[in-house]
Amino acid sequence: MEFWKRTRLAVYGVLACLAIAVPTVYWRSEAILGHDFSISDAELVLAIEPGPDRVGRGQHIASAIAQCQFCHGGDLSGSPVIDDPWLGRLFTPNLTRGEGGIGSAYSEADWVRAIRFGVRRNGRSLLLQPSEHLSAMSDLDLAAVISYMSQLPAVDSHQPSTRFGPLIRFGMTVGLTPDLLSAPMVDRSRKSPRDVSAERTVDYGAYLTDIGNCRFCHRADLSGGLHPLAQPGEPVPPDLRRNGSMAGWSRKEFARAMREGWTPDGRRLDTEFMPWPAFAGLSDLEVDALWLYLRSIVPLKRDSTEALSEGSMR
Repeated sequence: MEFWKRTRLAVYGVLACLAIAVPTVYWRSEAILGHDFSISDAELVLAIEPGPDRVGRGQHIASAIAQCQFCHGGDLSGSPVIDDPWLGRLFTPNLTRGEGGIGSAYSEADWVRAIRFGVRRNGRSLLLQPSEHLSAMSDLDLAAVISYMSQLPAVDSHQPSTRFGPLIRFGMTVGLTPDLLSAPMVDRSRKSPRDVSAERTVDYGAYLTDIGNCRFCHRADLSGGLHPLAQPGEPVPPDLRRNGSMAGWSRKEFARAMREGWTPDGRRLDTEFMPWPAFAGLSDLEVDALWLYLRSIVPLKRDSTEALSEGSMR
């Protein structure tokens, strides 16, 4: 009898804890999701107007650099991210002007708010939008991307509504999913440049690394390691710094990995997690700039004056 009494008390204790914890987690997560990140009208004005003459540049940025299709699907009509009873359901939105898409309703200010600040029209944060890094995009390049987005072919695609499962809600309340909400990750004090010179320089390589979202998977300092929202079975993103996984690579080998998906040791890069087919569209200048930047961070323990010359970029 004593055993069953203790068992009943334990069960009642667990049920009491759940009765308190479940609504607490729900309302706390709702408060986080409902936080207002409204952007002032002045912050949504670009230094240059979007125009049809910039569509080509915008397509190149969106497709070969920023990799919009990696999350939004090949035709940018949306794609599933998570659909699990415990985690929840999240689909990326349809960016086109078709039925179910946002393209026909979005103004220039709406695009700036979403891309640069990770914020919805209602002031709430977008989910998994890499605005922390896209906020580095120049006004000129952002105007080009908006020009491209505004003329996408219409695709009719209605995505299911978002649902947050218990694990995601619990993770939000205890800070285990910092990458989920986009707006809090953006440095609002950061001033985006009007333009950035496309040159074979470390600075331009750093710019491409930012807007190319390399830091989203490889971490802010490019040191690699699994990120908080890594999927089961996802390979560990490698360290991209000079003394990391590419320490022995040449510029030619780096270019082959980016464009053909082959590493120097004959390993095939997984397109599910490393979108090298889209990176194949990078120009030689862009590959060179990326290479110069990656080779400039955390030098190896040898003569730090070793030049990043054409010889070292063979």
